[in-house]
Amino acid sequence: MPNNEMLLQGILKILDDKKVVDIARFDMPVSSRKLSNSYVIASGTSARHMQSVADYVYTHLKKGGFFPTVEGNSKSGWMLIEASGIEIHLFKPELREYYNLEELLQAT
Repeated sequence: MPNNEMLLQGILKILDDKKVVDIARFDMPVSSRKLSNSYVIASGTSARHMQSVADYVYTHLKKGGFFPTVEGNSKSGWMLIEASGIEIHLFKPELREYYNLEELLQAT
């Protein structure tokens, strides 16, 4: 089973291959308060695009022996996929700007 950095690099490659836009990566020190130590934020070009990317990432993780969870849905404009200490947030661009997770993660 790959280590988290290899897993994260694989996820970033999938996102790039699937043409998501504005991919941002944040690595945080592990603490007892956080379940995740790596965060990826990216924007989909449409609800259908977001759903397709989320399905592909989920399947990739599941085949790799991980147990991913998914929250949100493409129609809401936000989806979260989490596995092995990595959170992938997919947003519609306008919701990403509104919630501005990048600023929150940079302040941590």
